[in-house]
Amino acid sequence: MGAERIQPERIRVEKAASILGISSRTVQAMALRGELPGAAKIGGSWTFCESALRKWIEERTEKPRPARYSNPNNDYKSLSERRIEKAYQEALGRFRRLGRDR
Repeated sequence: MGAERIQPERIRVEKAASILGISSRTVQAMALRGELPGAAKIGGSWTFCESALRKWIEERTEKPRPARYSNPNNDYKSLSERRIEKAYQEALGRFRRLGRDR
């Protein structure tokens, strides 16, 4: 019988950064703030549970809404798009108020 190859359960910062698509420094900062699941500092180095990290990504991925919940215009906006639009509307309102005060 051949020896079974054991896969490591923990991954290092570089692999986590590759999975997340962000820099190693950002991964370390997020781990320090407790934002990443399965993060642990072992021997002075951050390590991560790969399966917990992949599950976390899957949970955060936006999925399309079923057609029965769609609105007539099908204009679903992401949270960041809604925030940008809100900030734009607020700025526009401030400019309009400034114009009337003159």
